[in-house]
Amino acid sequence: MQAPPSNSADWLLGKSRARNAYLDQVARLTSKYRRYPRGLVDANQQGRVVTRVTLARDGRLIDVSIDTSSGWPAIDAAELETIRRSAPFPPVPADMPGDPLILILPINFLALR
Repeated sequence: MQAPPSNSADWLLGKSRARNAYLDQVARLTSKYRRYPRGLVDANQQGRVVTRVTLARDGRLIDVSIDTSSGWPAIDAAELETIRRSAPFPPVPADMPGDPLILILPINFLALR
């Protein structure tokens, strides 16, 4: 039996589901380690930071960097620390392409009182 062509809608949907499920695992793991930087709530510093996370297939963190800054160095640094503290990540599912795997993770830091 031949593998489906890479443009098959069912095949692409399956890949998308696997990626979304893995991203959900990563999001749940990182949320356990995310801390809003002390003092920033009172200063009303908030923003969206986007990180570029490079993972080995076994879930080891290879690299993390800021892809798009929040505009606040303390928020950016807090998200980098969150990613580092969350490692190692779950192994990448066998049916997900990428070696290494590069994830783009957007996070909103909101000054909730």
